[in-house]
Amino acid sequence: MKMKKEDLPIEYNGSYPNGIPYISIVIATFNKAAILDKTLTSIKANVTDIPYDIIVVDDGSVDNTSDICRKHACLYVWVNGGGYRGPAVPRNMGCRIARGEILITQSDDVLHESTDTINRLADLERGCVNLAAVWNVDTNLTKNTCYCHGELHPTPHFFLGSIYRDDFWAIGGNDEDFTTPGYEDVYLGELIKRKYKINWCNDIVGLHQNHGRPRNLRNLVVPSRILYEEKMKELE
Repeated sequence: MKMKKEDLPIEYNGSYPNGIPYISIVIATFNKAAILDKTLTSIKANVTDIPYDIIVVDDGSVDNTSDICRKHACLYVWVNGGGYRGPAVPRNMGCRIARGEILITQSDDVLHESTDTINRLADLERGCVNLAAVWNVDTNLTKNTCYCHGELHPTPHFFLGSIYRDDFWAIGGNDEDFTTPGYEDVYLGELIKRKYKINWCNDIVGLHQNHGRPRNLRNLVVPSRILYEEKMKELE
């Protein structure tokens, strides 16, 4: 059963004091306060005249995520009443709340490498999607592994990218059948590439922070992969 915004108890700590933004940056998170702090710092380092806001949807964290969002003056959304649901539900929540004409959706552990990332992702035509290249990094922020790269990854992974809000909802947003992490963004990419032109922006780079893997990661990812394979058969 897919959850709707009105089905979930939520609490806001923000508003739109400066009017409606042109860009809304949407981030779903769960118990990654220290990582999120670095991510938000990199976003706030952008130099841009484009009005934007940052929406962080917290899917039931028990750390100090709310303090981090307050520190960075984000629109903070707390989703309670059930605990962790996987990234799809909170990402959709953030996109429903978003007022920006363009959505930049990204993982909570991806740093903006340059201070013009927002400007460049916002340079977007209707019917197109901009996807940045996202690299794994070591503790010295040395690029070593390519996650999202046009030539190497024919299926777009939506770790850091931009899409018009209306276009996002025209394909139904994130599929909320995915209640564990791992393939919800891959499936979203499959839907996107069937409807829109993808701009592989390999010169726009996001840096994926290393923060270890939970012991139960395999148990979380396997159901997501099975569901992904089933849904891909339906698309054929």
